[in-house]
Amino acid sequence: MSRPVIALFAGSSTPKDPAIMAAAEKLGRMLGAQGFDLIYGAGTQGVMGAVAKAAAAAGSHITAVVLDKYAHEEQIAGATLIKVASEQERFALLSSHGNPVASLVMPGGPGALREALQGLEKAVYENGAPVVLVDIGNYLSGIRQYFAEAVAGGLIREDRAGKLLSMPPDGDLKALLSPQQNLAPRTHAPQQKF
Repeated sequence: MSRPVIALFAGSSTPKDPAIMAAAEKLGRMLGAQGFDLIYGAGTQGVMGAVAKAAAAAGSHITAVVLDKYAHEEQIAGATLIKVASEQERFALLSSHGNPVASLVMPGGPGALREALQGLEKAVYENGAPVVLVDIGNYLSGIRQYFAEAVAGGLIREDRAGKLLSMPPDGDLKALLSPQQNLAPRTHAPQQKF
């Protein structure tokens, strides 16, 4: 039986702040424990690699969307691997393959920030899956502050205010999402196994 899918936007680098990596591992364990599968930007390194490894160890099925230029890098054993040519293709798959019920955002560089904002744009303008900021220090507080100000100022419709959520890395994602949408399992066609 298929399980609900979560998309992850996070850094591929290992940060200096050990709290981020500890939070990444907690988040991955929570995803597996709560019955979610994961689609992410591939690899075993950095923040997103730590989430994926912990999620896989906790029972999540992992789908890795990798750019052709990084296809030679190590991937999670048993993950479904999808190769793409461009960042645009990668985001399109991350936000649609398996019909993700939410996009989780953790700290990262400009790529993770771009994907988070693209996910938020899709959530607001296309009534897509909500974006959930994983609370770790103040790394993502600027996104939260901008969004709140934009809703208050009428730049984003008030009925879309629930499209940006936040939670701790070991929070109850099912409870957070249940008022938002149906978390019924979705099916997806398997791709190349790695």
